[in-house]
Amino acid sequence: MKATARFFIGLTLTVCGLLSACQRPAVTEAPKFTGRLLVLAGDTAGGADLVEVTPPSSGPAFNYATVTTGVREAVPSPDRTRLLYTTKDEIVVRDLRSGSIKSLVKGECSCLAWAPDGNRFSYKQKSGAQTKLYSSDLDGKTKLISTDPSSESDCAHWIAPDRLIFERFVGVPSAKGGVKPNTTTLAIVNEAVKLIDSERKWSVEAVCPSGGGAFLRPHDQAQPILVAKNLDNLKTLDPKPIDCSGCRFAGFAAQSCVPFFIQDATSTTTDLVSLNPINWQRQKPATISLTFSLNARMVIKSSAKLMVVGDALGKLFLVDTESGEFVSFFPKSSEPAIFQGKLLTPVIWIEN
Repeated sequence: MKATARFFIGLTLTVCGLLSACQRPAVTEAPKFTGRLLVLAGDTAGGADLVEVTPPSSGPAFNYATVTTGVREAVPSPDRTRLLYTTKDEIVVRDLRSGSIKSLVKGECSCLAWAPDGNRFSYKQKSGAQTKLYSSDLDGKTKLISTDPSSESDCAHWIAPDRLIFERFVGVPSAKGGVKPNTTTLAIVNEAVKLIDSERKWSVEAVCPSGGGAFLRPHDQAQPILVAKNLDNLKTLDPKPIDCSGCRFAGFAAQSCVPFFIQDATSTTTDLVSLNPINWQRQKPATISLTFSLNARMVIKSSAKLMVVGDALGKLFLVDTESGEFVSFFPKSSEPAIFQGKLLTPVIWIEN
């Protein structure tokens, strides 16, 4: 009897121990940053600082160094090896491996966008009251795509190495009798430029860098967000709404088509939503105990596991996209003066 009693007591203690272990809250590790991060610090309209942030060798404080100043816009190449950026005087390309720079186009430009193969890019440039859209190769050889009397049209998006789309709010007369106002135009950029116009029904939000999908909105509405497999034929395009009411596009995971959106969950939390790029189904969201301003910008790691968020007032966070756990790059005690009170825009995560 004593042996039996001891057995049951031991079994009871073991079960209780297991139950206690099961009831303990799961221990989660804070996300950890590796590699290099390039960030724009400040108002890009007047020229921001391009700053490189790297992990600390010891202690909590990250390292930072100013790469250049006066940057108005910066876009990484599809292969993440080059950075295209504008100043008030020119377009420059920087090799992110060697640090070498090369001036490509003179003048004040905007709306930088890389072709998917990284061999050329597009940009807009004002010419008097007109706005001109160009493409250029990496030797600075430019090709005029379109001239528009409106300066309010959106930026162009590349959907293939030789194709880009853009909106023309006013329309430009042509030798064939003119272009209807409010059109979306597909430009085929070869030796000669061919323009194919269709009635403007949607505004393009984002195009996957590898051409696997595009997100749009009705051109006169903020919602819903729509998804299309491709934008090859605008006249027969029939985009479908995604299950993400009130969402804001956060970005694609680097070098993949995994898209992320942020959605206000409560007054103090934000849901981070991803979609399966095969069927565009919504995945289980991660809840972050933070809220972000409308100016917040995100960069997602290739693995889609981690995300960097830059926001106003010098805030820079690393977020685990699965658990919602986050850490600040610069706690208040170690926040560098160059970031204080400025809008921070992460540009590219150069991974190890």
